[in-house]
Amino acid sequence: MMAATGSQSLKCKVELHNHLDGALRAETVIDLARSKGIELPVDNARQFKEFVSCANETDRSLKKFLEPFAVFIPVISGDPHALHRCAIEFCEDQANQGVLYTEARYAPGLLTSGTSNNDATEGDKLTSEQVLLTIVDGLEEGCRRYGIKVKSILCCLRGCPDSATETIELCKKYHRKGVVGIDIEGNELEDSIKPGDEFCKAFQEAKRYGIHRTVHAGEAGTAENIRQSLDWLSAERIGHGYQLVEDESLLERVKKEQIHLEVCPTSSILTGSCSSFDNHPAKRLIISYLDPKLSPFVNYLSLLKLRHYFGSSTRFINEGLNFSINSDDSLCCNSGVADEYKLVYNKWGYGASVLTRATFNAARSSFLPEEEKQQLINDLEEIYGMKV
Repeated sequence: MMAATGSQSLKCKVELHNHLDGALRAETVIDLARSKGIELPVDNARQFKEFVSCANETDRSLKKFLEPFAVFIPVISGDPHALHRCAIEFCEDQANQGVLYTEARYAPGLLTSGTSNNDATEGDKLTSEQVLLTIVDGLEEGCRRYGIKVKSILCCLRGCPDSATETIELCKKYHRKGVVGIDIEGNELEDSIKPGDEFCKAFQEAKRYGIHRTVHAGEAGTAENIRQSLDWLSAERIGHGYQLVEDESLLERVKKEQIHLEVCPTSSILTGSCSSFDNHPAKRLIISYLDPKLSPFVNYLSLLKLRHYFGSSTRFINEGLNFSINSDDSLCCNSGVADEYKLVYNKWGYGASVLTRATFNAARSSFLPEEEKQQLINDLEEIYGMKV
């Protein structure tokens, strides 16, 4: 098989950091709200996308970024038909972007009850387990329809220790029955983790049961949050992790242990975690892959988006920071993973080789069982016509 060209390499992806409840279609939210008599701040999809996006905000923060969730989450919460529909649509949207495998994350406890009318009275009520089963069923149906694979990562909520206990029990019960991992999400600046707390207990339990672990850390918080995630929570992957560049010893540790970094370019700007694309810490993470054995001129050509695929001009070292490119919350960012790949390609100036490496990184760092993971890697090697 011929090697993919620069533009073709954008067509096949693996995504590890995608919040299902942050990836709803604006059209679906509007449609469901109307059918339930729920009044939203705006009444059409275009305006709704503008409303939930922080793109025009001057005072950006993670707290500000998360505020719109309180508006649209009640539209789907507690409604099995809405949750099922959104799960199927999620699969279709991923397939349309050329994503072979996705790990969709969500907190079942946040989706148990919703709003049924304009008076904001409580609507349906589901248990967290019912939410999980409804979403997993929708994802499985979507995967059958669109020929892709999607698994679930269940999220604990910072500031809510009870969520850790409930989440780990669900992870244990449905491990390899649609669920592949556990996560902690929320505002690092407001809710810290303490040694021996319920979150630490849950993650150590996950480790004992062979349940994979990722943690949101070093996004709005400091590099120390990343260190704590590794030491206290036995994290195998870090969601975001941009502040890693502030701690050289920790950076070397992450590099040595090959801790995977789930990079989400657009959301990192909208949350205020990074000041600009030009000065983005992830650029340094990506540069670490360029081979120091090559001449500066050859590596310079790679950074100028050399459009041909793997060759003498661009190589990667085996040791380096392990990262992938992800969308995070495509509704609030108004950017899917295909857009994120194009951003890295066009705005950061990294060519097909970097993007392909990110895709293979994601496959190797996925939480799939080993046999399924190897099959995913084999599929990528066949599509790209090479081993990476």
